[in-house]
Amino acid sequence: MADPIAPDAVAACPLCRTAVSGPPVRTWAEYRLHDCPACGFGFCVPFKNPGAEYYARLDEMYPHESQSATDPMSEEYDACLDFFKDKEIAGLRLLDVGCGGGGFLKRARDLGFRITGVDYNAERLAAVGAELGADVFAGSIEDFARARPDERFDVITIFEVVEHLDDPGRWLDVMHSLLKPGGYFFIGLPNRERTFDPFTGPTMEWIDNPPHHLSRWTAPVLRRFAEDHAFRVLDCRSLGVPRQLLALLLRKKLQFGLATRALKVDEIAHAPAAAEAGTKPRLILALVAVKETAINAAAWALYPFFRAACSVFGWQGVILLCVAQKPA
Repeated sequence: MADPIAPDAVAACPLCRTAVSGPPVRTWAEYRLHDCPACGFGFCVPFKNPGAEYYARLDEMYPHESQSATDPMSEEYDACLDFFKDKEIAGLRLLDVGCGGGGFLKRARDLGFRITGVDYNAERLAAVGAELGADVFAGSIEDFARARPDERFDVITIFEVVEHLDDPGRWLDVMHSLLKPGGYFFIGLPNRERTFDPFTGPTMEWIDNPPHHLSRWTAPVLRRFAEDHAFRVLDCRSLGVPRQLLALLLRKKLQFGLATRALKVDEIAHAPAAAEAGTKPRLILALVAVKETAINAAAWALYPFFRAACSVFGWQGVILLCVAQKPA
């Protein structure tokens, strides 16, 4: 647990080092959340990553096995690979920082990239390496750079990682040093200005709060961050809302808690064993399945109209993507 912070304490913005004092924007548990008045960066105090052991305990979110696909509710993977659809890929070296279960590495390898993955979770990396025949390294990007000082890459990606870091500028400098001149760099992270927020409710809001997520980002802040670390930004924008996320938003709107109360569980995801207890639990879970099917069908039907509304009203998606290049 982080140490309590005095309400009048002065903190330095982790990006621009401007002194930030006064009351926080809000609090979360023992953390104070501030906005830098100079650069607009949102950060928590204390600004400290909880360490690899914290993430190892979150085995439902970060499973220890390899994965064959990317998260369908995150569009940064598709956007990154789409960037290369008209480019020659064969033989290009790609480093995925925070590669997780390797779903993105698999997709990149299948397109022709020579892949390397870095992640803290050694057990999961072993599974990824065995499944993909991939070059993997357990540790931080700084550990990787020290262990392999002569490595250079054509493409470096870091998806859903920067918001966890307590020294993002140092990590960015290391990745800049590992990238070949003219190489491409991709950052994907949560959009603070998202119109629709999936991280709500007692089972979800912890995800976008400390110690899990330490920082808040907008497109201008992310662009400036990359430019300040010697990258040339090619694109920095909010990505769209995928259909699976629309289904999740509909599900949350139609979530009344009747089934969980009847089954006496916190979440339906924790309830399959209840079906073995008798006819009534099986009937409840069958009705839940019917509801899920109806919600997914509604999402399919509504999605074209929803995308049109996003364009008309300027609604922003959950994910920001920054595409940058190291000057040649």
